[in-house]
Amino acid sequence: MVRSFKPASLLEALHIRKDNDVMVYGGGSDVMIKYRSWSGTPAQFPKDVLYIGHLEELKSIDISDSEIAIGATVSYAQFLQDERIPIEYKRPIEQIGSVAIRNIGTFAGNICNASPAGDTLPMLYALNAKVIVMSTVGKREFAIENFITGPGSTCLKNDEILTHIIIPNKTYSHSYYCKVGTRKANAISKVSVFAIADVFKHQVTDIRIAIGSCGPTVIRLKDVEAKIIGSKMSDLDLMIESVLMMVDDKIVPIDDVRSTKIYRSKVALNLIEAFLIKELRQ
Repeated sequence: MVRSFKPASLLEALHIRKDNDVMVYGGGSDVMIKYRSWSGTPAQFPKDVLYIGHLEELKSIDISDSEIAIGATVSYAQFLQDERIPIEYKRPIEQIGSVAIRNIGTFAGNICNASPAGDTLPMLYALNAKVIVMSTVGKREFAIENFITGPGSTCLKNDEILTHIIIPNKTYSHSYYCKVGTRKANAISKVSVFAIADVFKHQVTDIRIAIGSCGPTVIRLKDVEAKIIGSKMSDLDLMIESVLMMVDDKIVPIDDVRSTKIYRSKVALNLIEAFLIKELRQ
């Protein structure tokens, strides 16, 4: 029989996590689907479950001059409603699932699910997000690209809980997000691209680009970014062919039930080109 734990505090949750083999969840938008059974019957969890969605310690968004700390149980809806958060960070979140999913889904769940198609992950990779995990003996901090090690795989230990996600509190002159799926809502992405940039006096001073669903993890295009930074806007047309060749070399899409390798590759290149040639000039 599966047991369900509902701790009164984060400290109690950490002790339960240490002493029991449990599955941790906050919103449940991923795990409830993964382990669903017949209509009207409980989900068939393979182990005991630890619910943390009610813990006040994990429900806040704390903002300083330099950073935004997002608690593990902050919902997408709460994030969207916070007027202190830069608008460019909200664009990917607005395209997640449906209103119902945004009301319960969390960044922490998307990260721990570690799907290369995760809607929040391209943005988090581009922003050099950090994740904080805690146990009864202390805490550890990871760059998100080091925390997620493969499809469905992370560095989280059996006695740890992801408690916070840290992103920079910064605005950019240009931002772009495009998710290609079977339909506009409630669809897992076939390809997604998140990009941000700063342009000053017609020169690209900063740029970050990340692609989802084109590899075992989200792919951050750091070599491409390095090539573009410092370039004049007037030079982008001349660079685009070589840039797209670099992107094509970096991505490793696959054939699966949602799409094909060829389609994903073509769409990814089209989205990068659209950002560099069209969106970056606006």
